[in-house]
Amino acid sequence: MVDVECWCVRLDVAPEPYYATLSADERRRSARFRFDRDRRRFIVARGSLRELLGRRLATPARELRFVYNPFGKPALSPEFDGRLKFNLSHSADLAVIAIATDREVGVDVEYLRPDEPHTFFEEWTQQEAYVKARGEGLSDGPVVFAEGWSLHTFEPAPGYIGALAVEADPALQTKSRSLAPRAFARCARDDNAPCVS
Repeated sequence: MVDVECWCVRLDVAPEPYYATLSADERRRSARFRFDRDRRRFIVARGSLRELLGRRLATPARELRFVYNPFGKPALSPEFDGRLKFNLSHSADLAVIAIATDREVGVDVEYLRPDEPHTFFEEWTQQEAYVKARGEGLSDGPVVFAEGWSLHTFEPAPGYIGALAVEADPALQTKSRSLAPRAFARCARDDNAPCVS
């Protein structure tokens, strides 16, 4: 049984099919972006999240409703399967979506420029994924990792680094996935190894 799925989504695609699935609030949020590229990427990322969750719940994507904690972390509204947890991160033209059952999950992805230190971003994405999984905002102090969490670093696509934080379970299995045909791309390195193993 797969406990966690990690999906990679290319964001530079036509946003129209995804826009139709968004809530009125998400549409208003998309309209506030200053740059059209950022607006389109937001629409594709949120629409892709809705599509993936809708498939898992056998519910049309446009019918999903979300609630938000005080720090802005979304969760499915209580009338939907309370066991399903998810998180979304995007950088440049790539989004990563993590979906888990019965455990909190957080994900972060960063685009790496050739001159940027890989080690710094490996640590940064782990901290971000962990804080997002816990549903907390970043503080001024250092992030202290609590016991009971599993962290995975991966390369979702060439030039990117990602991290996945999951409430630990000794039997945890992770699986990278791709979804065709629209914006979803294989979540793998150049050697076709899974992005999370």
